[in-house]
Amino acid sequence: MAPFGYAVTHWEIGGPTAADCSEVMAFAGGKLPAQATEVHCTDKGGWQDRGYDADFRMPREDLAQRLSTAFPRVRLTGGTTAGLDFGNALAPDAKPPGDQAVTVHLKAAYDGDGTALVRLQAFNS
Repeated sequence: MAPFGYAVTHWEIGGPTAADCSEVMAFAGGKLPAQATEVHCTDKGGWQDRGYDADFRMPREDLAQRLSTAFPRVRLTGGTTAGLDFGNALAPDAKPPGDQAVTVHLKAAYDGDGTALVRLQAFNS
């Protein structure tokens, strides 16, 4: 295998790594909501793209409003008795503010204990 091919293959096989959550939130154009717990952030970017995931738990009370405030670039796109979905989608030629993600998704799944597990995805590919 050519050296360049090996480098690309090796990079892609490496998999996700832990990420600084403040960097993830800034990339998503938001901030961690108050009372968020069990926060885990992952760098899922590749060789030519940038992408992050974050999971956190927070109280279910006023969840839609609190997530909209913490992440002003997303809008509520759906909701069921199981949870809420938020997203944004920039036009292909649109540029996000600063060095932020082109696409941001939030999915909140309700738990029976009055909390919700929130999964954030922010990426540029």
